[in-house]
Amino acid sequence: MQETGARDILPGLQFAGEEEMRLFNRKLVSAAVGLFLFAPIVLAQSPVAVVSQAERDMRAGQYSRAEAELFSALRKDPQNGSLWFLLGVTRAQLKETDPAIEAFEKALPLTAEKAPVYFNLGLLYMENTEPAKAEEAYGRGLALDPSNIPANQNYAYLLMQQGAFVEAVIPLERLKEMRPDDVSARATLIEADLRAGFKSKGENEIDELLSSHVVTLPQGLALAKLLLADQETDSARRVLESLTSSWPTSAEAHGELGLLLTEKEQFKEAAKELEQAVQLDPGSEKYSLGLGKALLSSEQYPVALQFLLGAEKRFVNQPNFPYQLAITDICLQRFSEAISVLENLERERPDSGKVQFLLGGAYELTGELQKAEEHYRSAIRLAPQQPTYYRVLGSMLQKQGPEHLAESIQLLRKALALDPTDAESEIVLSRCLEKQGELDEAASLLEQAVVNEPASRRAHSALAEIYRRQQKLAQAEQQQSIAAKLEDEKITKEWDIWGPKSAGGP
Repeated sequence: MQETGARDILPGLQFAGEEEMRLFNRKLVSAAVGLFLFAPIVLAQSPVAVVSQAERDMRAGQYSRAEAELFSALRKDPQNGSLWFLLGVTRAQLKETDPAIEAFEKALPLTAEKAPVYFNLGLLYMENTEPAKAEEAYGRGLALDPSNIPANQNYAYLLMQQGAFVEAVIPLERLKEMRPDDVSARATLIEADLRAGFKSKGENEIDELLSSHVVTLPQGLALAKLLLADQETDSARRVLESLTSSWPTSAEAHGELGLLLTEKEQFKEAAKELEQAVQLDPGSEKYSLGLGKALLSSEQYPVALQFLLGAEKRFVNQPNFPYQLAITDICLQRFSEAISVLENLERERPDSGKVQFLLGGAYELTGELQKAEEHYRSAIRLAPQQPTYYRVLGSMLQKQGPEHLAESIQLLRKALALDPTDAESEIVLSRCLEKQGELDEAASLLEQAVVNEPASRRAHSALAEIYRRQQKLAQAEQQQSIAAKLEDEKITKEWDIWGPKSAGGP
């Protein structure tokens, strides 16, 4: 029987590698010659009439009838390995996994062609959640037939699922050698190398794959996505940079690279890529939002204002653009414009803690502290799990006099209970405690702050001052020296406070 006929009868499971770039989904494949295909030598040993009738039944999808016919034949000839093999195939199609395994296990010592039996057993053991037996079966089968492509695919899949990345490299390298144009298999080889700790090898595989010019744009984007999912951001960046070079008019390549650079806090570079993406695809809400964030984060406020005024009109139902526009207005000290935008949002979203928080910030910066306090308290009421809201209200209150100190401390402790790693809350709370003479706790908070934010000049300077008050002069000098080496902090534009990183969703 020809291979195509067997596939028509018993197509088995689809494997990711049989269609472009599906390997990332990691589905199984029936192993072609090995899985659910009976070799000519097997057929030659079978009663012709039984095999012919079973074949017709299987072509017609009558697997139960084929099973009965084969089982009847085996009563007369129980030592016929090919009949056991065919019975295993039929039972597998009927989803009778355990009986199928039993049939293949009986076929194994009775047939000369053992590799197909092992491959079938491997797949069924996988379906039966018996990975150790599946590994053994595939290992034995591949020792007999190492060039079986689908079996190598399934074996690699199995090993990857088990976290055996070092072992998975071997069948994946075989696949690369046999099918160098199979991008999906080579992408999984890259993943296996990187997750096995073979970083240099994985990077070389990336370079080799990209330079081979067999990668299509969708395949390259899928590879970058896979690498990002595995936290291999540097490798993903190399792939995306290669894609933008090869496909300079691809909005998706520029956009995904821009979003990656934003995550790496390389905001100016991110803005350039996202600007190209938006020029190529003005209707992309995703990349337009990304560009707004990158422009704000890189403090390109005038450019951000011009862009967001247009984006707000293009995406009328997307509330994040008005948020970004309000933040831009605040950063440009256009407070009345920011308040106008936010009051419109407040009418549309009366239950949004973020809108109330941003309004509080705008009013605080205009000096209208009573209104600021009201909006901050509304934000806390609407979104009580947002630590930033407690911190900013506590920070504002502690500046207004000693009568507010107790509440400020309470608010800041709540902020730290919600986010124990927030260095800004630790700094502000330490100031409050210092005013109360609680120097030891203030020092402890600042010591934790410099751990959480080692690049914070304010944290090191504040800790140096506390140490001086405690007469720990050597430690004070050390902290002051660290602070002096750090760049002077800019007057905060409250982007980190009011932006999406800490202010939460709508």
